[in-house]
Amino acid sequence: MTIKYVREENAGEYIGVFPLELIDDFAREYCRGIVAEDEEREEVTAALFMQFRNIEDETPTEAEITWFYADSSKAGAEILRTLENNMEYGRLHRVYFELPDLSDNGREAFEVAGYTVERAESRDVYVRIDELAALKAAKGRPANYIKALSDINPRQFKAGIMTSVFCGRYGLLDDLPFLPMTRYDQEISSCVVTDDRVNGLLLVYEIKSGLFRVELLFAKQPDANINLLNMIRFSIKKASELRNGDEKVLLRRHNTAARQLVGKLFPDKSGAQVMKGEHICCE
Repeated sequence: MTIKYVREENAGEYIGVFPLELIDDFAREYCRGIVAEDEEREEVTAALFMQFRNIEDETPTEAEITWFYADSSKAGAEILRTLENNMEYGRLHRVYFELPDLSDNGREAFEVAGYTVERAESRDVYVRIDELAALKAAKGRPANYIKALSDINPRQFKAGIMTSVFCGRYGLLDDLPFLPMTRYDQEISSCVVTDDRVNGLLLVYEIKSGLFRVELLFAKQPDANINLLNMIRFSIKKASELRNGDEKVLLRRHNTAARQLVGKLFPDKSGAQVMKGEHICCE
């Protein structure tokens, strides 16, 4: 069995292994794949895709596994141990995952590698565009200083991203400062523009046709609350105009503020049942 890391330069060799929507992400700063190859069978028997976390701050480095496959529990456990021993960004403190489901081999691989594994509610809530449009918060006219991403230039975008980062807001992705403006839907994503400066961003990424993910919702003080509302209103209106009402938006409850916002907007919504787990690599 051979263990290999997958990065941008060799990702093309594994197009049949990893989901197509992940292939472009190998070019991202903190994303990696690991595969176990059986030389005799000439096939991949286990693979994972992960993202390093907390690289840009003083919090202990973590890794999140966002996709996992194991045809062999032994091979699956081996790639998990390989990840645990990764020293690329210093010693890993914790590895964790939230996955839709696990095969018997997959669950055994995690348990053999020392992970806790349990079924729990997902942090993700899915809502249709027409459900968003029906919200009271979506009613009314957005302020005229709220613009679509297509109305600003890359320099303004980068400055807005750095303002968000300076305020400690990375959204869902730790490599936010490295991501291009073209990653995001140019018409549905919105921003606060005052005095030619971007002081707020609502960034929407299309995961695949008919499914969107809000990756950053940030507004600078002192008018953060009203500007957040205005960007939400603007983006919902744009999505309603440009997309079908039954297309879905993924809202990730990744921190306290996000949980409170989603709970306020959709008190009756809950996440699906998923498999969650973690492994503490060092104390």
